[in-house]
Amino acid sequence: MKAIAIDFGSSNTVIAKWNIATNQPETISLEGVNRPAPWRSLVPSLVYVQNAQEGTVEIGQRTIDLGKSYPQPRLFCQIKRRLTNNVRYNPKLDGIKITPEWLGSRFLSEIFQNLRSHQIFPLEIILTAPVQAYEKYLRWLEECSTEVFTSQSATPRIRILDEPTAAALGYGVGDDAIAPNALVLVIDFGGGTLDLALVRLPQNANVHEWGDRLGVSESIENKAQVLAKTGYTVGGEDIDQWLVQDYLENNQGREIGDSLVLKQLMERIKISLSEVETVTEVFFDLNTQTAHEISYTRPQLEQILEQKGFYRILQTAINELINRAFNKGILKGDIKHILLVGGCALIPSVTTFVENYFSMGKVYSHKPFEAIAHGALMISQGMDVQDYLFHSYAIRYWDRALQNWKYQPLFQRGQTYPTRRPVEMLLRASQPNQAEIELTIGELESRANGAAEVIFTGDRLVMQFDQRAKESFEPLSVSADGEGIPQAIAKLDPLGQPNEDRLKVLFQVSENRELLITAIDILTHQELLKNHPVAKLR
Repeated sequence: MKAIAIDFGSSNTVIAKWNIATNQPETISLEGVNRPAPWRSLVPSLVYVQNAQEGTVEIGQRTIDLGKSYPQPRLFCQIKRRLTNNVRYNPKLDGIKITPEWLGSRFLSEIFQNLRSHQIFPLEIILTAPVQAYEKYLRWLEECSTEVFTSQSATPRIRILDEPTAAALGYGVGDDAIAPNALVLVIDFGGGTLDLALVRLPQNANVHEWGDRLGVSESIENKAQVLAKTGYTVGGEDIDQWLVQDYLENNQGREIGDSLVLKQLMERIKISLSEVETVTEVFFDLNTQTAHEISYTRPQLEQILEQKGFYRILQTAINELINRAFNKGILKGDIKHILLVGGCALIPSVTTFVENYFSMGKVYSHKPFEAIAHGALMISQGMDVQDYLFHSYAIRYWDRALQNWKYQPLFQRGQTYPTRRPVEMLLRASQPNQAEIELTIGELESRANGAAEVIFTGDRLVMQFDQRAKESFEPLSVSADGEGIPQAIAKLDPLGQPNEDRLKVLFQVSENRELLITAIDILTHQELLKNHPVAKLR
């Protein structure tokens, strides 16, 4: 098999392959791992740790079928969300620290083992990532994939594509295909993230004539152009938790022994309310040996969403993207195709909200779960994507006069790559007789008023709103105690002094998103670093 695509989601994961006979993408269903009908295309993103020392785990539907919600400390959900939000809650099991990276690696490893047992040996694997994923997550995804997907016979090629772009390509093929060169807005509202991307599809309608390298095709006819994108960490898992919270607040005298099972039941209620107006479920608590009847209506759910600021975040995200599109000469009325992706896209009030906002466009919602994986497969068929940096990047330096850290921007959000010419900086020593200058690069993130962020309280992920605009510097690499680790170190001989320019540093981004650094000692004219690769940017 030439290629597969894996959409590793916070709540569910989808795996797809290219069907040569039909010349169309096709979802792979792995018995015992995928959900039962009618959701056989979905693998629950759950990991149950049987023995951490031996690395043995159960994943997907099997953890539900075998009742692996007991005991709770060994069942892990929201793995992707923990990874993308740099969660540092790492409990120990069997003497092993259970990090999000460990859980994600075990999940993907089990997926690959299941594929091999079904005689699926891909030569290429395309993985997808949220637009707001930090470099740490992308680096983990690439390194983990290289390790996990290495087989004895051949090592598959690993490629990564952002999720909204993949979704646009997924809706852009098949019987209900959108016309070539169309301008499409993708609203990907999944379990843990809200991602939006404005994408222009390739001009060429024949996929077999599309380019063969990601981001470097010479023909504009074969490129899908990402024009604007944004992302927030809010999704269906927040809604499940809000329902649990609402139920407990309205039943204060009722003792609940297993909140995880209650959360799974609330997820079923949420899903069912997308189809019917009223849902009643019976929750039997094994710990207390009591049964509870739980009922919710669609208006009740919508009221909870309103109280929690759910629609406000959706409005903020859309406005943010529209403003970025306007800066590129694209008006709201120019957007005629709106693609809804993810489980939250099935909520009727979300669909109505989007339809009212884009009253002049057409809203598509017939592939909410499979569009991303199906679209990711397109680059294995020759699709080429012209992309740009989602984050801004800066270098940290010590201001000797003010005695604090400051940040000098290097590359701005929206900048295309590879860069045409390097960014040049002159650096000095921050103290007398300095033996080296550290180069610490990070993502410089600025978020407007009303932004939402995910924090970890105890063992639970929660979302909170920040009413103030703020700018944060997130080092590309951090130590165990959270301190920034330099991407490169320039040794000074003779020693550097604070009153003289000593180092000329050139920064550029390659076609593969690699940050390259060249450092020249001004005093000795010696080239200390030359096109030194330090990180993959996003």
